[in-house]
Amino acid sequence: MFQNTTPFNPPESSPFTQWDDRQVASPSRYWEVGEYAKVLNQLDSFLAGVLRTTQVPFDIRIQWGREVAVRNPVGVYGYRSLVGFLPSCARWMDLYRPGYHYSADLQLFFDCFRQHPFAGVFSNGVLASPCDQVYVAKLYNDFVGCLRIEAIRRGVKKRLCDWRANLKDQEQAIRRYVAKLQAAYPSLHQIRCDLHYTDYAMSDADTRLRTSWALSNGNWLELASNVPSGHGRPETAARFDPAIAMADRDRFFDNQRGADNDLFEPMVGYICKMEQGGIHRANHFHCVFFFDATRVTQAQVEGFKCRIEDRWRKVTRGHGLTFDCHEGSRRAELEAQGRWVLNGLNRANPAEASKFVEYLVCYLTKDKMQMLRIKPAEKACTLTMGH
Repeated sequence: MFQNTTPFNPPESSPFTQWDDRQVASPSRYWEVGEYAKVLNQLDSFLAGVLRTTQVPFDIRIQWGREVAVRNPVGVYGYRSLVGFLPSCARWMDLYRPGYHYSADLQLFFDCFRQHPFAGVFSNGVLASPCDQVYVAKLYNDFVGCLRIEAIRRGVKKRLCDWRANLKDQEQAIRRYVAKLQAAYPSLHQIRCDLHYTDYAMSDADTRLRTSWALSNGNWLELASNVPSGHGRPETAARFDPAIAMADRDRFFDNQRGADNDLFEPMVGYICKMEQGGIHRANHFHCVFFFDATRVTQAQVEGFKCRIEDRWRKVTRGHGLTFDCHEGSRRAELEAQGRWVLNGLNRANPAEASKFVEYLVCYLTKDKMQMLRIKPAEKACTLTMGH
């Protein structure tokens, strides 16, 4: 069909040279709570069906002297039919922001969709009406085939494996860092907490407009989204925009000699890992703060927890929340089992230190759909450590 007449061979990392980033945006249509995660989940499910199965969406056959498009069975347990994704394909472009770095499979979709004639059957995110259903089905079949061919050419499978293998590098970095701290300080207090965000944005400045992409005269234009509003509650943008969340993280650790000098002065180190998770795949940070136990008491450490909470709320413009991992509901159970590891580190007790390190690497380098698929830049760090 179209694979022979419409070759697809753009440079792998070429910019979207035909995208026009002039934005015509409604001042009131924001990403609402849960929307971004829903769209990303749909795209993930579609890509899983494309890259992990061989299903062809439609069987084009002749009936009563004319062509008809018949839905093919899935044939693979655990995967949805690709047919059901067809109307949503253009909506997934709402996730795209120029200049951001995407995982290999997401970038594959964005690049292929903008180059393939299948994109031409959509108008501002929805299928044009009326449309020739057989023609659209043929285009969709070909689009799926192009994704598979291009995935092989780019080595998407290997690149995703390499991306996940970075967790091993992070594990080794954490082990070296904790060993260095233990060598320098005979006794350490830890504060283990998670930094995250409120669901709902409290000001327009902390929301993000939802826009769509449309093809016009060979160029892609960013337009106001015509997706009907749902519950109308805008989501805090830092929960899904990694650039905002990383900027908040950097502000938290910057200017340590300022107003919160008495918090950072006895702090001898920290580990901070950014992930996404929960039903809305929201950005959050797993943190460990280390204090020299020869200089501060446990009572002072308890006070530092409040200072961390206040500072995080301040740098996030009131949207920051903190979870104290020392007060978890399972603490008593873990203590009874000898698995509680947050009582401090002492060089004289290497067994406890070893348990703590294993806890850290298990928790901070897990791969349970929590790795960031989208970053503001390729080299943007999800794991930061320092003083």
